Amino acid sequence: MGAEFGDPAVHQHGDRVRFAQGEESARSMGVPARLSRLLAVAVVVGECAAVVLLALGPGGAPGFVLTLLLLAAFTIGIVRTLRSGTKASCACFGASTAPIGRRHVVRNTVLLALAVCGLAAALAGTPAPTQAAGVLIAAFGALVGALLVIFTDELGTLFDDGAPRTSGRVRGSAP
Repeated sequence: MGAEFGDPAVHQHGDRVRFAQGEESARSMGVPARLSRLLAVAVVVGECAAVVLLALGPGGAPGFVLTLLLLAAFTIGIVRTLRSGTKASCACFGASTAPIGRRHVVRNTVLLALAVCGLAAALAGTPAPTQAAGVLIAAFGALVGALLVIFTDELGTLFDDGAPRTSGRVRGSAP
């Protein structure tokens, strides 16, 4: 779980251009300009802290709690932006020019569910798999999951035909 959250933090820390794109993304989502830099710094610090807590914390519970808080805040921001009708792009997992959409809410909901499962396992004291086969299967699953999350925008664009979306109801038909 930590690798998914560490990736954007490392990219934003290591590259001033990407950090600036994160600030711009926050402004495009309605965050006042005077707060966008502070928010960008808080996000990077929070993401780095979550990775450290997940890796080093006792059982990972504090890291999962921080991860849940970050994901909840991101999801609320995305939903708010979608409801306002504002056209904004997401600087999640590296800067993307793809507009924020429902796929970002779905992605974050999946990540929230995984973080809840991780927190539940950490609180229950569930031991990590110790057999080599279990470790390899878990690592492969984490890698595939991480790639799907990181490339959400690209996958969404791949399946988007560009046609405007409707409610599925034909004009003049009964509800």
